[in-house]
Amino acid sequence: MKKILFILIAFLTLNVFAQPPGGRGRRGDGQGPSSNNNQKAQKFNASNVAGIFYYDIEKAIKKTKVKKEEKQLSVKKIIKNYNLKIKEISFLNSQKFSDLNLVVNSGSKNILPEERMKMRKKVNEIIRPIRDEIHELEKELNNNLEEILTEKQFKKWLKYQKKQKENLMPKRVQNGQGQRQRQGGMNNGRGMRRQ
Repeated sequence: MKKILFILIAFLTLNVFAQPPGGRGRRGDGQGPSSNNNQKAQKFNASNVAGIFYYDIEKAIKKTKVKKEEKQLSVKKIIKNYNLKIKEISFLNSQKFSDLNLVVNSGSKNILPEERMKMRKKVNEIIRPIRDEIHELEKELNNNLEEILTEKQFKKWLKYQKKQKENLMPKRVQNGQGQRQRQGGMNNGRGMRRQ
């Protein structure tokens, strides 16, 4: 695994220094400093991509509206157990995450599209097993909570869980005109049906 990361770092370093100074890659639309700010605003975070986050136990209980003290203790125990397992995964993979963050964030500005695809593929190969492990723990968590919570409370739990996952995802930068053009191209002149 370390060999793969070393090769990836060496490969990206060579690509960064091989780019012409001031090159903009494919885009080159002359939008000036604002396009650079958009790139800086979105830094790659490997642990977020892998799905590592911890539930705030008190907030989860509040959101699911669990009132009975006995049930609250059971929910706390289940979520605390999940959080501990996630911390263990995070600790065991912390070096991979920091290496990926370094590689992706240092070389992502001036990479050709083909190289970017190769880098994404390598990153995905490293992160996928971690994400799969977290997904299995999440299934176990949800199954355990479903046994304890009422149907209504469980739906609230799933809503809370979905919101927590959405907070991990990087926010898409909308750049005005380019975004509208892409949406128009996908629409093919048909009217929007959402209403």
